[in-house]
Amino acid sequence: MLHKEGELRHLGLSNFPPWEYEELMSVRNSISIPPIVNQFEVSPFMYRPRDVVYFQEGVLLFQISQSSGCSLANQTLREISRKQSFSPAQIMIRWGIRKSFTVACKTSSPERMAKNRGLFHFALSKEEINITDGLTTAEDVAKREQLEKERKL
Repeated sequence: MLHKEGELRHLGLSNFPPWEYEELMSVRNSISIPPIVNQFEVSPFMYRPRDVVYFQEGVLLFQISQSSGCSLANQTLREISRKQSFSPAQIMIRWGIRKSFTVACKTSSPERMAKNRGLFHFALSKEEINITDGLTTAEDVAKREQLEKERKL
């Protein structure tokens, strides 16, 4: 209805894993416009390559949001940060850019905004990318998937 009235142009999703997206699309005749974007958490601490590949190869724009919190204190991330002379948060954002993700950054600090725009002045090595990819454990992914299922009940 909102689409027909011109109030809604596009539909976006949040935290839809592939199986849930497929379920939604299987009843597509019940929605008037198909979704164009799915945003969900992907970071070095919540890296789900199977889901990432699914959405990157699909017709849906895939946008990641990165949770920072205590993960910025991770020793491995801090070591890469020191080597590169950029903050752990900038390393995480650069990691996402290197993986060709559409990265959504959240900050209200003008100083951080400026720093985040300066991420194209350095690159992470293949070794640093591989190390960063390995920061997610299978237990982390299982916990996150369970949390997402519980939130949708």
